[in-house]
Amino acid sequence: MAGSRPDPEVEERTRQHHLLFWLAWWASLFVGWLLLVDTFQWEELLVGVGAAAIAASVAVAVHRRGYIRFWPRAGWVRYVPYLAWTVVVDTGLLAVALWRRVLLRELVRGSTIRVPFYHGGDNGRDGARRALVNFSVSLTPNTFVLDIDPEGDTLLVHQLVSRPPDRLLERQRQLAAQHGVTLRDDKREDT
Repeated sequence: MAGSRPDPEVEERTRQHHLLFWLAWWASLFVGWLLLVDTFQWEELLVGVGAAAIAASVAVAVHRRGYIRFWPRAGWVRYVPYLAWTVVVDTGLLAVALWRRVLLRELVRGSTIRVPFYHGGDNGRDGARRALVNFSVSLTPNTFVLDIDPEGDTLLVHQLVSRPPDRLLERQRQLAAQHGVTLRDDKREDT
């Protein structure tokens, strides 16, 4: 029926959802602010409250418009301990490489590898997976993502110290294979 008002109960739930979304953004942004300024002076706190409120409002507006669709799975949290361990291991790996380069004057070679990567569709779940894989691979000190190729279904990764792909990259290779994505020439280029 044209021109009819939406159900007040649905409107109330939507308002509550947006308020909770805003509060979550505000709290996380304010905590981030506190970590960056490293002080509890009232002026800094006031600026942090205001900056977090503005940024949270922008986040809610973008969310309401549907510009960004980000729907991660709760089960993806199980990779966090592995990711934290990988950061520690990669830090050690780079410390050894630095030792070899500076003190022993050995050449340390990195590499660039292309990994099959299922790009997926234009939905929130696939978008969240792409963003979190990019973040996770780039968070580890030894590797970072250079490119995600949606047409070629590949992920181009640079490693500062050349080594076999870790569990996260192998998982992406398996996911790609499940969707019929393979590379004809899975080569490693030394850098």
